[in-house]
Amino acid sequence: MIGYSVGNGTQHIYKDSLGRIYVNAYIDGTLTNASGSVTVTVTDEAGTVIINGQTATTDATGIYYYDLGITNTTNVNKLYAVWSGTWESVVQKLRTNHEILGFPLFTEAQARTFDIAQLNSASDYSDATILEERAKITDLLEQWTGASWTPKYSLEKMQGDTTRVLSVPHFNVNKVISVTILGESIASSNFEIDNKAGFIHRTDGFFPEATSEFPMPIVISYEYGWDFLKNGVDRIALKLLLDRVISTNIPDRATSFNDEMGNISLVTQGGGFKNPTRIPEVNQWIDENSEKVFGV
Repeated sequence: MIGYSVGNGTQHIYKDSLGRIYVNAYIDGTLTNASGSVTVTVTDEAGTVIINGQTATTDATGIYYYDLGITNTTNVNKLYAVWSGTWESVVQKLRTNHEILGFPLFTEAQARTFDIAQLNSASDYSDATILEERAKITDLLEQWTGASWTPKYSLEKMQGDTTRVLSVPHFNVNKVISVTILGESIASSNFEIDNKAGFIHRTDGFFPEATSEFPMPIVISYEYGWDFLKNGVDRIALKLLLDRVISTNIPDRATSFNDEMGNISLVTQGGGFKNPTRIPEVNQWIDENSEKVFGV
């Protein structure tokens, strides 16, 4: 039976980069090559095909990649890749999701040298493990604080109220990428952003209400999130990385333990909202940097 996963931590790739994406293909849990070539088609969140049926490159047994190219990574975006090949004598499709972000919260080199360099060994902690955890931590910090700490993409279908102002679901809007109103594309230069409040102002007209033909008349895509490393988020992300990937003999539900330094108090993993992790410093940072505190 076939199985697959996003390869080499490419859940997240970054603006203005080569945009290399990977897939791992398994048969009964073992990385396995297709019999013949593998092709990839990549579609973005708006439904635009940006890569159509191109041949992927084999990196190692069962591992394939494709380079999207600089021209396809100029903006944040969400991408959906379909990898087609023959496994078990049948043409099968492997589907992976990838997201183009503004920048990484930390680099692999920073991860390997952070603190006392616990992650220095590439044999114990592979590149893929570090990058996969970085993607998870990036998403978790947004979930816990209500703010994205790197520029991200959103596409929203919305109704207007015949005013010049549209309130989108995110604060810290950096850029309007595209807008379609009543099926007509409107130049992004016709909009101004109140990025702190998440308001988009239209300068050439009004945002219309729904019609029978267009029940959601406004389709808007935009970049949101902090566009620089803010409030020590890189350190917090690295602290989370160490906690998540390094094995420990301390039980998950431990509230404290004793060592040569004395009694160490922990926060129980899975506690209330103010204690989403077992690291007190991280929990304090999350509480201080949530949207409800700094009001953006």
